[in-house]
Amino acid sequence: MYAAPPMDRIVVIANPIASQFTGGTHRDVMSTLAKSHDVEAVWPADAAETSLAAAQAARAGASVVVAMGGDGMVHHVSQGLVGTYSTLGIIPVGTTNVVARLLGVPFRASKAVKLIDRAAGALPMGMVRLTLRRGTTNTTHHAAFAAGFGLDAEVVVEADRDPYRKYRFGSIHYARTALRIGLGRFPSRKPHLTITSGTRSAMATAALIQFRGVYTYFGRIPLRVDRAEPSPMTVMSMNRLRRRHIPRILIGAIGRKGLGSVPGVEVWHGVSSLEMTADPPVAAQADGEALGLVDGATAEWVPDALRVIGGR
Repeated sequence: MYAAPPMDRIVVIANPIASQFTGGTHRDVMSTLAKSHDVEAVWPADAAETSLAAAQAARAGASVVVAMGGDGMVHHVSQGLVGTYSTLGIIPVGTTNVVARLLGVPFRASKAVKLIDRAAGALPMGMVRLTLRRGTTNTTHHAAFAAGFGLDAEVVVEADRDPYRKYRFGSIHYARTALRIGLGRFPSRKPHLTITSGTRSAMATAALIQFRGVYTYFGRIPLRVDRAEPSPMTVMSMNRLRRRHIPRILIGAIGRKGLGSVPGVEVWHGVSSLEMTADPPVAAQADGEALGLVDGATAEWVPDALRVIGGR
């Protein structure tokens, strides 16, 4: 851990191609913060540079590091802040803004920046630590609201191939992509993941990890693996995806029963750690960010992974 800094320096890391970003909004944010803080703007070129900039800001003593963008920007900034004393602030100017919704951060930048200006509502937030294995190489990522292997990760990869539709149509683009994959190549997929947690084990083609009350959103509609509040994690494993079960999956994700009522689906509650092996390798995702193909992974709940400014 780094030495706790005074609450006087703020670094704003922005994504200018976020769907709702404007130069005027950024100037207003910087102007508001500059009235009572030493504020700096950073414009990273890619995801790796974003995480590095956040880590450097924390090491330099920034009290708050702001992610101005969508969930991807929040994800990458948070990677650099886990384990530091710097607090994460969010100015949500993306398409879905799942983390902002879950934390009660206002969608209007003028209101979100007031929370940061006052450092109001700072609270500890747990995250899921993913250790991904590719041969003899391990990499570590932290997820703020969702993680998965298989189906949803392949949807992320496919959706990212068309960035225009992703930014223009948001949730509709993801839904179309999910249906195309769900009705297309995925039903022929045979179980090739081994999922274990304690004494529980399952063979699967896909696995989702829910550790917030909501897994993600379709527009304003919350989607859930299970209706019960995760404590700390709920894991869904899908043995096979049958086309005839897709309507039940859609209803379960938005309804009261969750996905546990779908044939071929198992839902485990009270999970604190998970092991996964895959042969052949499987796609992985965290917070809607594609993490590539992996042949093994662990997922562990990390309470108080970082501090974040929220509205509730």
